[in-house]
Amino acid sequence: MKYATYRRLLAASTLTLLLTPLAGQAQQSSVYATGLTGPVKLILTPRGNLLVTERGTAANDGEISIVDRKGAVRSILTGLPSGIETTGTPSGPQAPALSECCVLHLSIGEGDMLRFSPNGAPAQVPNAMGSVSPIFSSVLRLVFSQPIDQVAEPFALARADHDLLADGRTVKLENAAGQNVWIRLVADFKDARPDSVTNVRGSNPFHMISRPNGGLLVVDSGQNSLLRLDSTGWPQVVVRFPPIANAPGVIPPFSDPVPTAVRHYEGSKYLVSLLTGVPFTPGAASLRLVDVAARTQTPFISGLTSVTDVLNIGGRIFVLEISENLSTGAPGRLLRFTDPAKPPVVVASGLIGPSGMVYDPERNAIFIAEIFTGRIIRVDR
Repeated sequence: MKYATYRRLLAASTLTLLLTPLAGQAQQSSVYATGLTGPVKLILTPRGNLLVTERGTAANDGEISIVDRKGAVRSILTGLPSGIETTGTPSGPQAPALSECCVLHLSIGEGDMLRFSPNGAPAQVPNAMGSVSPIFSSVLRLVFSQPIDQVAEPFALARADHDLLADGRTVKLENAAGQNVWIRLVADFKDARPDSVTNVRGSNPFHMISRPNGGLLVVDSGQNSLLRLDSTGWPQVVVRFPPIANAPGVIPPFSDPVPTAVRHYEGSKYLVSLLTGVPFTPGAASLRLVDVAARTQTPFISGLTSVTDVLNIGGRIFVLEISENLSTGAPGRLLRFTDPAKPPVVVASGLIGPSGMVYDPERNAIFIAEIFTGRIIRVDR
């Protein structure tokens, strides 16, 4: 790998991977929706629609959209932060977590808070030009005046609203239908933290879920950690995931684990998927089983490649890989494990940049967001 390329890829705080679309869809899958701008993660709404985050084009045009049961897309909220991260690609809204009908928590990615140093060894530094938004690396709380499925017209967040949110103010928006949403900042993670390998390391809350007993669990792919975020108080690190050793002679000697998703498994135990960073060695990714109460982690499934999401459906573990081999630009796939110790079944292949997924039990289908194509893919079980 050329040095310039290595510098560009080193920071595993980023999750926007340099994969070129190469293949079509496998027979097991079909295109459900199109026209989204970098869909990252998605959840199911109370009415069975899909709520999708879109990272935007780095012009503070991040968005939340609903994809209805016919595959039609409509905007819910526009004007969310979106900026160019260290890989040169957009970063914006990432993970939605819905509570009851009307309360949505939304994580915002690292954005353009960091840059690579132009001199010396590969290192990250704070963006000397300043960021396009002050609320990257954060979690927002949105309270709608009606169930989210019933939002009739989009809300628009202005750039000045970003500053109000950063100041701890609550922003009230009204749409063309006279409906309201109240937005406030509930967690602001560190934009730059000293690091012995990368000089500084940002925070990138790539996925989060609501806990059964309240609060949120957040995977921070920049800090390689799982955090607990309660309704009050400072975010607490549950576990940090250790670096992954590469084969002798490989540069760099260690890869970042890069957590990408967290899902409930049983009791106080949760599954966390690890993508791994440069050089994206096939077989180096894995699933970890984290006991949140005990703050421990153990291997669950190893030998995976570039994992971006995981689902536990009736005891069967579904694993989403963004690519079978990132270094060659291979497409991604969906795997199913009936036993963690046995080889998986390939459920769907030929996926182009799959970043997140959700299961709809009513339709017995898995819906997958392709971040590079702007499509939602339906996979029937």
